[in-house]
This record gives sequence, structure tokens and C-alpha cells, in this order.
Amino acid sequence: MNEWLKPMDKRYTAFILLLFGVFVFICSLEGVKDSFRLISHEWVGSLFSLIESRKAPLTGLALGVLITSIVHSSSAVIATMMVSMAGLVASGLPLPSALSFGIPMVLGANIGTTITKIMVAIAAKRGMTESEFNATIPGVIVDDIVKSLNVGLFFLLEVTTGFLSSAVTQLAGFLTDLFKLKAFFAIFEKGVVDILITEPITKPISKIVSGFLGSGIGGLALFILWLLGIFLALYLLEESISSLIELPRIEKRVLATFKSPIRSFSLGLGLLIGSSSAATSFAVPFLGTGMIGLEEVYPYVLGTALGTTIDPSQIYGYLAGGMVGMMLGLAHVLLNVSGVIVWLLLPLRKVPIVLAKKIGAFIASHRRSHLYLIGYVLIFFYALPLAIIFLL
Repeated sequence: MNEWLKPMDKRYTAFILLLFGVFVFICSLEGVKDSFRLISHEWVGSLFSLIESRKAPLTGLALGVLITSIVHSSSAVIATMMVSMAGLVASGLPLPSALSFGIPMVLGANIGTTITKIMVAIAAKRGMTESEFNATIPGVIVDDIVKSLNVGLFFLLEVTTGFLSSAVTQLAGFLTDLFKLKAFFAIFEKGVVDILITEPITKPISKIVSGFLGSGIGGLALFILWLLGIFLALYLLEESISSLIELPRIEKRVLATFKSPIRSFSLGLGLLIGSSSAATSFAVPFLGTGMIGLEEVYPYVLGTALGTTIDPSQIYGYLAGGMVGMMLGLAHVLLNVSGVIVWLLLPLRKVPIVLAKKIGAFIASHRRSHLYLIGYVLIFFYALPLAIIFLL
């Protein structure tokens, strides 16, 4: 009897954590909106000049890579950016300017999120032989390569033709007319969330902090506070869902799934644990033990990229950001749907695999391959974005 109750108690605890994580996430996103309203009172001119500058798309791309590389969560960065851009548009920022900065930031976040599994692989090196570690490198970096190729393609299309901005504007207009979304957003904004969270929690906290620190500094402090809340919420969601599905029990089934490209892709798409970083890192132990290889993990990482566009945190971000959030969310969806078509279904699927093998072989050819992999991380995810932001 006691043996039966223990797993049940664990599941109840995980379910309570899941609900608490959802509550913290909603509170934090609403808090981000309040903090941006405070910031915009004093620093709106500086923010507008940054977003409307000539190099705004490149700055947005670099910031997306850098911030996501630091916080290890594209879901947090994209959801926060959705509501932040919505707040700035409400303060007078032209919608085209918000899209020209926000869409590249979405693209950059898709690259930055790939850093986590590399760090997991480096940390796991202690339990591997040198040859085992070197064998994992192509499978670990293929996610970076395919997302960089995909983002590079659509970033060029965006800055030269405005492809994504035009597509999401038209698609958002169509969906708004079809489903009467403006009325829905208005109900959502003044409905349950406003009654249960905004009025009793986020607004009183904003008043207290801004009263002590002023609008500008108080808004910035609140933004950092609520951003930490988003990270906490996503951590709780990830841990609770992982406990509920009890991954170790389905190890054999997962391994069998990786052997089929369609099932491998479906596993990545369906593993909605709140973070594509965590979902792709899930494959690292299987790569390290040689149970799966580069070709088997490749469809999986493309599935996780598409899956993160429909995870619970992103869906709430679409709602909390209103029309602006929906447009940026649609850009995220279009990027990854197109990525699956171009890099998985077309003959171009071979390009990321070949590049991963060649770059992986180059890194593995050195005696201290893990140091070269660390150097790859420092240059690609930190030095290059910082150079773009501060030197261009």
C-alpha cells in the first residue's frame, strides 16, 4: 500500500507545482507589462530611438542571441519581448518599428536557445571517454547550425523585403477579422486575469516600488524582478511536467522512437516541457552513450523548435501581448514551420548534417576538444553578438 502511495504523492506534488508555475508565469508577464508602463514614462524617448534606428534589426537579432544565451530560455525572452513591444506600441511606438526590432529578436532567441545542450554536453564530459565525448559533438551542434542557417535566411528576407513583417501583418489581420480577436483580447485583458492577478497583485506592487524608487528606476527594478519570476515559473513547469511523464520509465520507447525520422520529429514536437533548450538537452545522454546518432537526433531538434512555438508559455504570451504579441508569435511560428519545410523536407536537409560532421570533426581533431567547444560557445554566443551591439 505504501509503495503504491509514494508515486501518487510524487505526482500530486508535481501537479501542484505545475499549477503554481502557471500562476507565477501569468503574474510575471502581467508584471512585465506594468514595469514597461513605468519605464516608458521616463525613458520612452531613448527606447524609441533605439528601436527606430537604422541598425535596429541587427541590434534586435544580436540581443536575442545574447540574452537567450545568458538566461537559457527562448520562451522567457520571446514572451517577455511580446508584452514589452505591446507596451511600447501602446505608448506611441509605430507598429512597423516594433516589428522591425521585435521580429529579429525572435530570430535571435531561436539561435541563443541552442547553447544549453552544448553546456550540458561539456558538463557531462566527466562521465565519458574522449572518444565518446567527441562522438557527441556533431549531434550537439547540429541544432545551432540548422537554426543559424534558418535564421540567416529569414533575417536576410526580412531586412531586404520585409517578408516576415508583411506576412504576419496580413495573417494577423485575417485571423482578427475571422475570429473577432480584438473583442477577445479586450475581454481577456479585463477579465479573469485582471480580477485575479493585475488588480490584487501586480498593480499594488508597482505602486509601492515606483513610490520608493520613481517611475524609471522602479520600472527597471520591477522588470528584473518579474523576469526572474518568469525564469522561476518556467523552471517549475519544466520540473513538474518532467516528473509527471516520468521519462526514465519510457527510455526504451524513446530510443525506439528516435529510430524513425517521423516519430523522432513527433517526439520533439510533442515534448512540451516549456523549454526547447531542455527538450534538446534531453537527447544529450543518448548521444553520449552512442544509443542515437546525428541523423537520428536531427528530426528531433527540428521538432522541438516547432514545439516551442505552441508551448503553454508562448500561447499565453500571444494572448498577453494582444495584437502585437500575436504578430510576433506568428513570426516565431512561420520561422519554424518554414524551417521544417526547408531543412527537413527538402534536399537542403543534408546541408546542416554535413556541416555538423565537418565542424564536429575539426573540434574533435584537437587533443583538448572540450576547450575548443567552449571557445566555439564564447565566440558564437557572446563575443559576436556583443561586437554587433557595441561596435556596429
